[in-house]
Amino acid sequence: MLVESLRMDVSSNNLANVDTAGFQRQTAHIYALPENPIRKVYQGTGQTLGVLGTGAFVDGSRSSFSPGALRVTHNPLDVALVGPGFFAINTAEGTRYTRDGRFTVNPSGLLATLDGNLVRGERGSIYVGEGEVLLNERGEVTVDGQLVDRLLIVEFNDRGGLVRHGANLYEASPEAGDPFRYEATLAPGTIEMANVNVVREMVNLINIQRTYEANQKVVQAFDETLGKIINEV
Repeated sequence: MLVESLRMDVSSNNLANVDTAGFQRQTAHIYALPENPIRKVYQGTGQTLGVLGTGAFVDGSRSSFSPGALRVTHNPLDVALVGPGFFAINTAEGTRYTRDGRFTVNPSGLLATLDGNLVRGERGSIYVGEGEVLLNERGEVTVDGQLVDRLLIVEFNDRGGLVRHGANLYEASPEAGDPFRYEATLAPGTIEMANVNVVREMVNLINIQRTYEANQKVVQAFDETLGKIINEV
């Protein structure tokens, strides 16, 4: 029941972020605890009857990095990654990585995310000032037709080693390996939506609820059996 409760939290979070750009669907990783053999011993001889499962546990959740649907916005500061890759972002906690390409210009004239974190270019933070900013398919940032920098796009040897922070930011753990520059293809004026399939997630929630209720009935049956033993025996 605890496992199903945690699965419910993960699935509910997926549905809650169905409209979050760059969100990657989460799945709970469930592992079985070791099984113990059951033996019958009578008059010095033993017989193995089978094995007894000792339960299961959830070892965190993992992100599914399958691509999400692309939505055209015609906003010159929006850009989507087509295929692998992550944008590098400077935050107060250090460098983070995201697939959310909804950018803006902060009061200091620097290219930033909607949360106010600075977008990294190959030369560092990208200053665009007050001119007309355009992004192209190669990640080049131009202001009034002049090239100022190029978006820093990176990839990892093991995406499973990325640690989620918030809805769509990731931190690179040692398991992910060092980030390396990646020649990605971008779609300007477009954003990548969450890779959450609403119908599949709703069906998953129904199955989780039914499994939880089935386990609940088993617990109730054992409680009733123990009650009869105590009262009658």
